[in-house]
Amino acid sequence: MMRIREIALLTMATIACPVWIPLGYGGEVRIEQYGIAWFFDREAEVGRYITGDWWVVGPITVVSVTPAPAEGRNGSVVNPPAGSTQGYDDRMQGFNALLRASFPLHLNPGQSLVSVASLEKVGDRTPETVPGQHARGPLRTAAVLTCVETPPPPDSFRPAYVGVWRETFRVSQLRRERLPRLVPPGGVLPDTKGLERQLERIWLDHQREWVNRMMHPLENMPDYGREITNVVSETAVRLLLDDPEGRYETLLLRFVQKGIDYYGAVVSDSNLWIANGGHNSGRKWPILFAGILLDHEGMMHVKAAFQEDQQTYYGPGFRGQKALWTITLHNPNSRHEEVDPATWHTFGRGDNNGTKAEGYRRLNGPTWVGQALAARLMGAEELWNHPPFFDYVDRWCAEEGAHAARGFVKAMWDMYRPQADEIGAKMRRVRQGGQEGRF
Repeated sequence: MMRIREIALLTMATIACPVWIPLGYGGEVRIEQYGIAWFFDREAEVGRYITGDWWVVGPITVVSVTPAPAEGRNGSVVNPPAGSTQGYDDRMQGFNALLRASFPLHLNPGQSLVSVASLEKVGDRTPETVPGQHARGPLRTAAVLTCVETPPPPDSFRPAYVGVWRETFRVSQLRRERLPRLVPPGGVLPDTKGLERQLERIWLDHQREWVNRMMHPLENMPDYGREITNVVSETAVRLLLDDPEGRYETLLLRFVQKGIDYYGAVVSDSNLWIANGGHNSGRKWPILFAGILLDHEGMMHVKAAFQEDQQTYYGPGFRGQKALWTITLHNPNSRHEEVDPATWHTFGRGDNNGTKAEGYRRLNGPTWVGQALAARLMGAEELWNHPPFFDYVDRWCAEEGAHAARGFVKAMWDMYRPQADEIGAKMRRVRQGGQEGRF
């Protein structure tokens, strides 16, 4: 029988099927991920979902967790709700100690236990800090343990960790024919190792408005919306490429998992990612993408607050533009594109003026291109259901030319935007009728 120390050395593929964790050395029964360990009161049947997170058959008692909870630090939360509060660390806004789990903790099937490891000092970095992290928050990492009634199939995605929506999906359900499988610019598939790493761990991303940034753990995800959206856009266009050898399988599975998690967040609270400067883009496309591949009506027709939709509208642009951008819904400089740029420094209130709004418009622009292109190429504009977003991105790219987006995203735009509507129309037919889609 395998001991706990031996379990820790097994690869994800080896432990995709359930195993029993017996009493180990020193009487410990535990599983560990990213330096967070959960200790049980008895032998436990455990395994990993296809993207690597642990499940345990319950009911079961979690005796303790390490790093050990301390005053306002290293919090654990069961079924964390989306919204304005959090129970992880009291150095973040919205801290509510009542959300924190106490140990020993009785965990029932259908419950998710999210545990975090706090930093000693905000601003510190670790060797595992992901690119795009500005180290503004107090969390090093986060991991989730899901309690199940029976072992899930070995190809299962983890259920969403936020709230109480716990629908489980399998890799075998993926409708891969709904991917257009495009030829990459230059004929060479770009490397995805960096993106795989940024998508590897859970994205702790369920607090309302800009304070959400402080919740993003250093080792799990970028902290700012611009960098989050860059990851989403870069991943979005890569997953549309023809990949006969399956080099992008890990990236695909991790991106679908993000969509499942984001949908769980909006089921819990649909008013999270409110338009605000550069904070809250990049959350809609993972949900739609997962919904298309899993043929899930709720995800394909998700209704929630998304920054890209709240920041784009049709209006009378000062230079004749029709698809316009706004910084927030109710900001005094929110319609700066409708007035003379010569007045931007006085349009609004104090430093909250049109010049500031224009700066944020230009910050967001390059990050949206990959999302918009991917949605067009998958025939998903009607699922996105906000035409001003697509028209605005077209306008952005026409105005900015070579500087409209970063390297590979820009190459994909140049190669496929002229034929995106044709390809998208075919992919809609694939989605509706099941024909094969390859270009």
